[in-house]
Amino acid sequence: MSSFRFPFSRAALLAFALAGQAFTPGQASGLGSIVQTYCLAAFQEEMSQAGKVPPEGMAAYACRCVVDRLTEGTSLSSARSFCRASTARRYSL
Repeated sequence: MSSFRFPFSRAALLAFALAGQAFTPGQASGLGSIVQTYCLAAFQEEMSQAGKVPPEGMAAYACRCVVDRLTEGTSLSSARSFCRASTARRYSL
């Protein structure tokens, strides 16, 4: 398997923790936007620190995957594992 790490900031982890609570559909949609925003920022920071340029669309794909999994009720740990593997396969890492 690749050395690809799926980055999350502490703020994103807080948002993920909140995702486990019951929300109305409108609130869940708003939370998804927050999670997406933090995930994208963390992803870019991680890649920048590693001195790597991710392929076009990789960050959006990975973060959308996490949001989708969390929306389905998957745990953060499972979402991260699934999306890490899915992103690595999709982008041949």
